[in-house]
Amino acid sequence: MIGILYPRSLLRPLMLGKQSFEKPAFYIKAASEAGEKVIFFSLSDINWAKRTVTSWDGVGTVRSMHRLPPVIINRTRTNDSLTKRVIQRLKKLGIIVFNEHNVESKLHVHRILAANKHLLPYLPETDEVSKDSLKNLLGNYDCLYLKPTTSSVGTGIIRVRKEKSDCIADINMRGKTKHKRASVKKIVKLVKKRKYKYLVQQGISLMTYKEQPVDFRVSIQKDEDGAWQYVGMVGRVAQKGAVVTNLHCGGKSFKASELFEAWGWNGKRVEEHVAALGLNIAVTLEANLPTIADLGIDIALDENQHPWLIEVNFRDLRITFRDAGERDKWKKTFFNPVYYAAYLVRNSEGSYYN
Repeated sequence: MIGILYPRSLLRPLMLGKQSFEKPAFYIKAASEAGEKVIFFSLSDINWAKRTVTSWDGVGTVRSMHRLPPVIINRTRTNDSLTKRVIQRLKKLGIIVFNEHNVESKLHVHRILAANKHLLPYLPETDEVSKDSLKNLLGNYDCLYLKPTTSSVGTGIIRVRKEKSDCIADINMRGKTKHKRASVKKIVKLVKKRKYKYLVQQGISLMTYKEQPVDFRVSIQKDEDGAWQYVGMVGRVAQKGAVVTNLHCGGKSFKASELFEAWGWNGKRVEEHVAALGLNIAVTLEANLPTIADLGIDIALDENQHPWLIEVNFRDLRITFRDAGERDKWKKTFFNPVYYAAYLVRNSEGSYYN
């Protein structure tokens, strides 16, 4: 048996048939193909004394009791101490919880990857936000990005551009961009007031499509043999005037092949390069974060077809493939985690139930 761990706020709407980025039917089909059963639950559904869980089978609205499954796919967002403690408690019972670490500091991730000399050419220069770090980077680059170290979907990102003696800060606010003239000192002060810690990163000159910036979501996942697999890549084109390409902020998805063709590139060669980079990133991160298995890696390409890492997402919502019409790849991003979970069940038989 395989468990899918959802936040309670997501599980209830799914049980009522509401539309979501999650697709329980895909997990159920994958589990059936792998010879397993899958159940869905939240942390509050666990009975610790009996080591059971009141769970949903993905059909209808009735829930039933099962023994805690030996392998759990974590689809919650682990950014609070309570969730982290409960997951640790599950692990102490001998239960495998993968994708345990799905909220990691972007700065921590950068430092892990920077220790691999083969990845250094693909990493934008990155530092903690301070007056000195902004001044130093602005001395080398015309554009910088300030990012919250743990937020997602483009929330709170600020682009800083040099203009004479001052800077222009382009601030992303729920998909809309606010422009503000400010000195380096004022920008640092603005960031320090926010609830998130920030990093500062070299701005990359992204390729454009119809004059709008483009980046790519790259899916790298563990498969039925426990190995990392490249699933595919899909383009994201920013909304006019936007700081970020995220779909939540008005960006649109395009097939990577369409964009490569529009640019006159050898798409097969570029994709092979990006795939190899994504796999190297996954292997490097796994050495430090051993429970990861499902990555959505954001990659930028410059005019020289050189890939640059923007960030790594440890809980990909998968909607970019769906919206680009890449249905087979979209479906595969749901099936692979279940196949991997079935692999773990087979190879850890008895470790929990005994």
